[in-house]
Amino acid sequence: MMIVRTASVDELPQIEAMYAAIVDAMQNTPLDVWWQMGSHPSHEMLLDAVSDGNLLVAVDDGHDDADDTAAETANPVLGACILNGVQGVDYGIIDWDVQCDDTEVNVLHLLGVSPAARGRGVGRAIIDEASAMATERGMKSLRLDTFDNNAPAIALYRSCGFTDHGVYEVHVGRGLIHASHLMEMDLR
Repeated sequence: MMIVRTASVDELPQIEAMYAAIVDAMQNTPLDVWWQMGSHPSHEMLLDAVSDGNLLVAVDDGHDDADDTAAETANPVLGACILNGVQGVDYGIIDWDVQCDDTEVNVLHLLGVSPAARGRGVGRAIIDEASAMATERGMKSLRLDTFDNNAPAIALYRSCGFTDHGVYEVHVGRGLIHASHLMEMDLR
C-alpha cells in the first residue's frame, strides 16, 4: 500500500537516490527533461523543501493488500514532488483561468516517480495529495510547467484535471529555455 505525505530530513538520501535513478533513466531518451543531479534537483533545494514542509513523498508502507501480516520493511521511496508558491519567471506570459493573487497559487515542481514504480498510480496519488494540501493552505490555483516532449506527464496532468494552456518557450533554469506546457488546476 502506498502513502503520500510530507517528507522528513532522514528520507533525503532515499529521495535523492530516487531522483538520480529518474535522471539516469531519462538521460538521452525522447523523455529527457534535462534534470541534472546536484543542480536540478540539488541537495539544498530538497533540504529547503523538507524544512519548509513542501516536499511530498510517496512511500510503500510495507503492507501487501493481500497479506496484512507482511513483515515491516523500510519505506522505499516511490515518488516525490515539491509544492510551493514559486512560479517560474515565464508564468506571467499567459492569462491563467484562475484570476487570483500570487499568494493564492501553489506550484508543483519536480514530480518524479521511481522507474521501478511506474504504472502503479504513484504520480496520480502525489498529485491528489498535492492538490489537497494546496486546498488546505487556502490556494485557489495549482500550476506547473512540463516539457513538451514529456507525453506521459502531459497525459497524466490532463487526466488529473489540469487545464493545458499551451506550449511556450520557458526559462527552465541554468540559462536553458525549452518548449513547455503551462498547466493549471482550479482549486476553488
